[in-house]
Amino acid sequence: MKKAIIITSVAVASFLAGWTLMAPSLDYFVKHPLGMLTAGKGTVRNGSWMTRFDLARSNTPPLIRAYIVRIGIAANQAEEALYWNAYTDNMDRLLDGSHSYNVHFKERPPIQDTGFWSLTVYDKDSYLVPSKEKRYAVGDRSPITKSHDGSFIIHISSHRPNNANNWLPCPSSGAFSLTLRMYVPLKDAPKRTEAISMPEIACLDCR
Repeated sequence: MKKAIIITSVAVASFLAGWTLMAPSLDYFVKHPLGMLTAGKGTVRNGSWMTRFDLARSNTPPLIRAYIVRIGIAANQAEEALYWNAYTDNMDRLLDGSHSYNVHFKERPPIQDTGFWSLTVYDKDSYLVPSKEKRYAVGDRSPITKSHDGSFIIHISSHRPNNANNWLPCPSSGAFSLTLRMYVPLKDAPKRTEAISMPEIACLDCR
């Protein structure tokens, strides 16, 4: 009995010690996700957007696993969903709520007929941005206004524009990020990510 108590105590103490050392690192990555995504192998970049294809796999790095659990509980494999994250505009300036942005989609994201996509804004702490309109994401099931060629623009700002169909609210100030989810992507999408036409993020009032 005493032996079991000692073993249990050592296990608990080891866990607490490990978590105490690891938690600050996770907090750093939560606050600076750009550093997490660009660290080590497994990161794919396309314009302002970044993703990883080793999520939800046996070889997923431990710190990446912990980060995903910390901010999103779980993730799907690349064959099921692609998660693209953006923290900068097309000029590599950090996204900031004091500015307004246009996210220009030249074409529909590469998903199968049974799939769907969504674009979401998160604040600096990886939480949804409070919205009086309860508007937190737009996607293929939203009444988006499109051009005749199928392209469209999603406006990101803290102020509601005239065309609210194509608008996502962001914080009134401070850093924020965008996540573009592609569920049931085209089968070859994970293999040709750099060739995918990702939306450009243009700041409308930056100098």
